[in-house]
Amino acid sequence: MHLQKITLNWRISAGKKGVNWRVVEPYPCTFQKGDRVLCRTSKTLDSVALYMACLQLGAIYIPVNPSYTRSETDHYVKDSTPKLMVTCDEEKDKIFQDCIANVQHERTLSKESQTAAAVLDVENVESSDVACVCYTSGTTGLPKGAMLTHGSLSSNAEALIQAWRFTENDKLLHMLPFYHVHGMFIALSCSLFSHSTVLWRERFSVEDCLKWLPSTTVMMGVPTYYSRLLSTPEFTRDLLPHVRLFVSGSAPLSNPVWEEFKTRTGHAILERYGMTEAQVICSNPYDDRRPGCVGMPIGDTKLRINKEGGIEIQSSSLFSGYWKNPAKTAQEFTQDKYFITGDIGAIDEDGFLRILGRGKDLVITGGFNVYPKEIEDCIDRLPDVSESAIIGVPHKDLGEAPVAVVSIDSAQPFDEEKMERDIIKALTEVLVKYKVPKRVVFLPKLPRNSMAKIQKNVLREQYKHLCDVK
Repeated sequence: MHLQKITLNWRISAGKKGVNWRVVEPYPCTFQKGDRVLCRTSKTLDSVALYMACLQLGAIYIPVNPSYTRSETDHYVKDSTPKLMVTCDEEKDKIFQDCIANVQHERTLSKESQTAAAVLDVENVESSDVACVCYTSGTTGLPKGAMLTHGSLSSNAEALIQAWRFTENDKLLHMLPFYHVHGMFIALSCSLFSHSTVLWRERFSVEDCLKWLPSTTVMMGVPTYYSRLLSTPEFTRDLLPHVRLFVSGSAPLSNPVWEEFKTRTGHAILERYGMTEAQVICSNPYDDRRPGCVGMPIGDTKLRINKEGGIEIQSSSLFSGYWKNPAKTAQEFTQDKYFITGDIGAIDEDGFLRILGRGKDLVITGGFNVYPKEIEDCIDRLPDVSESAIIGVPHKDLGEAPVAVVSIDSAQPFDEEKMERDIIKALTEVLVKYKVPKRVVFLPKLPRNSMAKIQKNVLREQYKHLCDVK
């Protein structure tokens, strides 16, 4: 089944009102199949209609974070060369005139969408046609445009509604951004394909969560959502009379958060594993949700671990390649057509996958491999630690040395030297010597990208001279 064949008068609950959507022509521009539409808008119901209209037209939808600066937006515009750029606020976007110099049409969503009226005919779209170009979140360099086809979107959605048991009776609390795979193709597609209801909120807030959870059956979020809920005393199991499923993705979920959430609510968060190029790859089984792992491959996905510990996959949900970058596409696939995810993992005796870190995050110190996730899990369990990140920095003797960057869960001043000694001492008791960080440094908050992933590349640059010999 292709996305364009789904009935489009699906229901979204926004506030107290329900909206029955028909896809309408968004702007008076002449489109051809394959034309790009770059959407740099806030999260509104109009942006959903625009996305669905692009699918019908055979146009390629390109979501962009509306908070991006001019230089960031300029990269996406130059790389994708859209025919139409849709923006949120006419006044604010005057600063983007340089960015849109080569765009054929530029419109403001809130103004222009009010005049649209004509119902569109469904374009003859094939499963192999590109539906969207989604740019990677850029934790390892300049974002690349991953081409997701109509077939890959529908394949992943069908696998998810089966794995997560979606039905038309579900009500999904949607607080995720709408410019990212998580919010668009995972959360929204589950509701589209199951003909269920979406409780549509512009953004995440604890207050909104507390208000809408009593009406919810499913919530999807990033780990930060769940840790913030746990910091609120009002968040109790009494608010969850109808909730059957909490899903976490886009960043690692720590064991302490998983365990505290289960104790507080009685719900085991279902952690899954995915990426822009493949959407959801693995999911914990619905009836056997375990902390510290991301479950098993979903749908027709095949997964293997190479001799270096790297995760490689084949799946009908995979992207078709990087936009205008066939050389990079070729580099990311093995000779037998497995996609090289760049992640490091291990499969346990029950077939569950555990993510050990990004390949680029692997620290090789004195010839030994150090997997950051193992050390981070140990640090995160220590008293007063909010979160941590292990990075490798240059070291004259060892090549690289592991360094821990730690955020302390306290607004009060503390003795950093003593805290560093205490953390190293605690790790020495549970880890082999080469895994123990050579240094521990402290930040109020760890840097994150728009989907809450810790930007270790930023930390590596910031602390690259930390172990220099003086």
